[in-house]
Amino acid sequence: MLSQTGKYALNAAVFLAGQPAGTYRLAREIGRELGIPGQYLSKVLNQMTRQGLLESKRGKLGGFRLKVPPERLSLFAVMDAVEDTGRFRRCPLGPGQCTEEDPCPLHSQWNAVRVEYLDFLNSTTISALTDGTKSK
Repeated sequence: MLSQTGKYALNAAVFLAGQPAGTYRLAREIGRELGIPGQYLSKVLNQMTRQGLLESKRGKLGGFRLKVPPERLSLFAVMDAVEDTGRFRRCPLGPGQCTEEDPCPLHSQWNAVRVEYLDFLNSTTISALTDGTKSK
């Protein structure tokens, strides 16, 4: 259910959470470490910066670092910064296929999965992926 962009964003957030406090890392360094194309990752990191999840700094000691502490940064916040999370609320059969008044055959099953998935994304933090704790 994760797009490639979402996976890159989550991996970058986990990577940055594992860096020493105050350390900035260049997009190309992060990309090289994670096996992600640097130019594409740079765009993802800039989106995350615009959404207030990262700080960026230009210059010799510049790069990106987390702005939000990893124990307060949910997976949903990371995903929401880089992709259309509204798709998790829509019917998998496409727009106009399903409403509460006129549900599709998948409606009740999809709704149950959707609620559980969104709860997981909202309650799991980046720190849970770096230190093995459960959630916030």
